[in-house]
Amino acid sequence: MKKPFTFPEKPWQIYLLSASALLILAYSSIGYYHPDEHFQILEFAAWKLNLTPPGELAWEFHYQMRPAIQPAIVVAIHHIFAFFGCKNPFTIAFFLRILSACLSFFSMWMIYQTYSKGVKEGILQKWFLSLSFLLWFALYNDVRFSSETWSGSIFIIGFSYLFLKIKQLRDQDYFITGILLGLSFVFRFQAGILIAGFFLWLIFIKKEKIRYLSFIASGITVAIIMGILIDRWFYGEWTLTAWNYFQQNILEDKVSGFGIEPWWFYFEDVFIRAVPPFSLVFIISFLVIMFFLRKDVLTWTLCPFLLLHFLIGHKETRFFYPLIGFLPVLVIKAIEYVEDNMKITLTGNRYFTGLAKLFWAGNILLLLIVFFNPADEQVNLYKEVYNQYPDPITLYYTNENPYHRAKEIHYYKSKNLFIKRALSPEKPEVYTRKKYLVAIRGKDPEIELFRDHKLVYSSYPEWIKEFNFNHWLDRTNIWYVYEVSN
Repeated sequence: MKKPFTFPEKPWQIYLLSASALLILAYSSIGYYHPDEHFQILEFAAWKLNLTPPGELAWEFHYQMRPAIQPAIVVAIHHIFAFFGCKNPFTIAFFLRILSACLSFFSMWMIYQTYSKGVKEGILQKWFLSLSFLLWFALYNDVRFSSETWSGSIFIIGFSYLFLKIKQLRDQDYFITGILLGLSFVFRFQAGILIAGFFLWLIFIKKEKIRYLSFIASGITVAIIMGILIDRWFYGEWTLTAWNYFQQNILEDKVSGFGIEPWWFYFEDVFIRAVPPFSLVFIISFLVIMFFLRKDVLTWTLCPFLLLHFLIGHKETRFFYPLIGFLPVLVIKAIEYVEDNMKITLTGNRYFTGLAKLFWAGNILLLLIVFFNPADEQVNLYKEVYNQYPDPITLYYTNENPYHRAKEIHYYKSKNLFIKRALSPEKPEVYTRKKYLVAIRGKDPEIELFRDHKLVYSSYPEWIKEFNFNHWLDRTNIWYVYEVSN
């Protein structure tokens, strides 16, 4: 008799599943989740690669307030790929997502190894293992080549390194920890709050020796100096991007120009984004640790970061993404605290375990959904045009330029692609070139002029048209690109 199917429980099986999911997401999650991921990293790098004019970069570039370390990585990888004859930006962007996935996986492994031995044997061990490596929104975030992902992963690696080496710590271990913590700051300045909280815990709770603290501080200093040197190369002059960032966003309060939200915004937004009712578990876990485990290193490290973001008027949930890697630890520690100190049985409660099974079913479903959804659908348009038309060609648009988002997209655009607005879209004969492209929205009436021409790209596959009930596709904001030959 065959054994019934059971969810993998051995670490190597979970590692394999996690790595496979990350590889799929790195391939499918094309584009960017937030504009900063593109316009303040890839477009900055594109300027250094002579692809983007400086006047078309985001305003932060001109105030020299963004760290150059990630654009520098992009530039370096472009030169390496060019050496081997590859200049395709989509291939390079995929490689960047692979790099992000590798870094994130290592950070997951590090923090899991740090805390797993202290977790009770049994169901909590299994939950901790699965949460650490298979949480759907963590995996989705883990492939992003964003400052939040890289800063958070590097901070977790530095944080975990100190505890994994606890029985054989040497001076250089503290220095390495400092380097890693400093790099997390260089990638994203808000990590400085995490570092400060962790450092204060080492001083007041762990009562670490001054000697070791000085080695950590030295490592942080070296990493920051490295960041300053990279900024000097990138901007062409000496500048302190961290100070510029603080001055523009905090002292001059430019960050508030992007919107101000009430203090409870994060509770509401996290509750929705992390999928209720399961999101309540994450929120309550944070609160349990913060209120009841006041001397815990996680409380000292994370609490200042959370509080400061609650106080700042402009709020975005992505600001908390560097903390995602800590969520599995917080959940398991909160469950253990409730069971040990409040004498409430959770792991043995059939309702709670039933909810956990429902969570994992939903987690798998959500993971499958994000497998087939690019981070930004419109980047597929750029990919098709780039791959199909290496020779010079003009793309006309009628009402909306598909290559203009928050700013102009240059990184994904071939040097042989010319973009122009059609002066008279209702009369196709105004286009004088023998062959050209037209980008148009499905809801625009002008689309009828081009339906008989070659379809190069559609936001939805052709078979969807078989289900165009009541002509819903004609009213949907879908991009089409047609090739027109005179």
